[in-house]
Amino acid sequence: MSVDAAVAYIKRMREDEEFRRLMNETSEDEAAGWAAVKDNGYDFSMDEFKQAQDVIYQEHGITPM
Repeated sequence: MSVDAAVAYIKRMREDEEFRRLMNETSEDEAAGWAAVKDNGYDFSMDEFKQAQDVIYQEHGITPM
């Protein structure tokens, strides 16, 4: 698991419309959503995802609320 994987996931979600659609299709079912994330080569925890959000915020100069 890693923050880097979560950062890569977030960037792909922002850039790849088809990937985003695929991930959103599983978002209603938490287990299916995490399985889809892992099936697509990403391995991170929710805590690492939150850390990755901070990295993305810093990259884009965004101050979270």
